[in-house]
Amino acid sequence: MKDATDEFVQSLASPIPVLACHFHFLSDIGEDLLEEGHNHLRELFRKAGLLPQLRAFSRQQGRNLGKGIDQGRDGLRLWLAESDQNHRIPEGEAGMTIVRSLAQWILDYRADGSDQGFPFDLPYRDLYHRCLGVSWATEAFLREPPEDAKVRKALAKLHGILRPVRCDIPRFHPVGVALDRRAKLFAELRRALRLEEKDKAPGSDCRRDAGKLNDIRSAVEKLIASLRKRRPERGPAKDLRAAIDLILAHLDRHGPHLWGHVIPMPPECGGGIRLVDRTNDILESWFGSLKHGERRRSGRKILTQDFEQLSPAAALAQNLDRLDYVEILCGSLANLPTAFARLDVVNRHRPSPAKQTGVNSETASLSTRDKRLVRIPALERRITAAALSR
Repeated sequence: MKDATDEFVQSLASPIPVLACHFHFLSDIGEDLLEEGHNHLRELFRKAGLLPQLRAFSRQQGRNLGKGIDQGRDGLRLWLAESDQNHRIPEGEAGMTIVRSLAQWILDYRADGSDQGFPFDLPYRDLYHRCLGVSWATEAFLREPPEDAKVRKALAKLHGILRPVRCDIPRFHPVGVALDRRAKLFAELRRALRLEEKDKAPGSDCRRDAGKLNDIRSAVEKLIASLRKRRPERGPAKDLRAAIDLILAHLDRHGPHLWGHVIPMPPECGGGIRLVDRTNDILESWFGSLKHGERRRSGRKILTQDFEQLSPAAALAQNLDRLDYVEILCGSLANLPTAFARLDVVNRHRPSPAKQTGVNSETASLSTRDKRLVRIPALERRITAAALSR
């Protein structure tokens, strides 16, 4: 595609700029840089069966608590309010709930992401770090084991479930280290491109935004120089060298198309400058506006079922505010009811989609109420403090 556009532009009497979407450029680098390691880590978790074991463990502890779950949750809150210098788990329902919450905190690993999808989110990397943290924390808790035999047994069982992430077979550690190293390089490029920032609203100061573009370009050029300097010429750092080469190759090939968003306007068009968007996000955000409209119509926050039942053709209704579309569709708005009636005749006898049944097995291991509880910042601080004390 790049070669084709370059050839086309060269054939024009007045060349036009060819711009690459910064978001898709970064996403493409991220996939090439991180996909193999992330998939490898996911496969290791699948082979070890850690997630099914953690879900089963959490459900079993919930059944063991029974009606004492509310009292246990209160005990967990009291334990979190205490000083984290004492790495001792209490007895009874509180202790059982704490051990269960350690497993649930791991199961909530997707909370570390930003809902932007791969490669901007690396869920199995987050899962790996949470497993390591709880594994180290359980060691600290077992150094001063709880007197309650049930709590002590549950804590030891959780530690045993997490054992594979620290063993040589399967080898989680080298895969996790390599993925961390590549993720840091990707984060550097993302910071240089400033794609974590929201774009300015239309009508903002063009000259100020043009200055921001210059700053971004300068930051990318500094990063290129830094990567070339840090690139190991030889030695055992083969993966780091390959990662840096991959980023530099993308920048060399597509770098010229990352800039040129400041377009000078001719005097007959008012002069001055215009800025082209750095990404295609505005063009691709239409689905978000459709969700917003459906949420306002229904009053529901979760729209999964609504969109499963929504006809794909409903999206075309947004075009009814365009006169040319209405004219092609039915001539005028006065003929719109007749056009819809004809659609109903065609679709009336079609079978409706089958309703999905069944219960999500994960809800039992991490309910909404438990999810709120394990996302209390004090729990993560407790786990981190215990892990660092091992």
